[in-house]
Amino acid sequence: MFEKFIEEYGNIEHKVELPNDHLEQVKSFLPDELFSFISNGAGSYMDSFFWVVDPVQFDPILKEIYVPVHEPSICFARDAFGGLYSYEGGSVIYIDIRHGVSKVIGRKVNVLFNSIMTDWEYFSEELLLDNYEPAKERLGKVEPDECYGYVPILGLGGPEKVENLQKVKLREHISIVAQALGKIE
Repeated sequence: MFEKFIEEYGNIEHKVELPNDHLEQVKSFLPDELFSFISNGAGSYMDSFFWVVDPVQFDPILKEIYVPVHEPSICFARDAFGGLYSYEGGSVIYIDIRHGVSKVIGRKVNVLFNSIMTDWEYFSEELLLDNYEPAKERLGKVEPDECYGYVPILGLGGPEKVENLQKVKLREHISIVAQALGKIE
């Protein structure tokens, strides 16, 4: 399934089992390989950069910040900057809350996990993640309920500098971005 991804980044950390009823609610909307992956539980990979989340718990958060092209849009992961990863219409969509944009980052889930995400240089450049390593050095790894947030947020004129990053509460930060800038399409 995602052998190269697991080989590159190891097993899940901060693991939390997802409730069976939550998994059943999203099963029919996800490809088998992605469903199988998230069935292993919520938690972090990639040295606390990439976090698998409970899609049912993240549905209200996704709806607050994002207008999907295709329904349903199932949020299955988030990253250390609060970016959300959603599966909809046969594609993985990255909802970049820092820059207020969304983009398709993969149509084949196994290619995304085993090729794109295991090439950190390409993945980082594609999603503008240059400040992750410096932020992690300066602030430490994010916890399950945290992300790195620019203060002030980029959409309100904040500079995209490591010095402007702080550890912030994930849900609250996404909500503030949505309230300040509106929904991402």
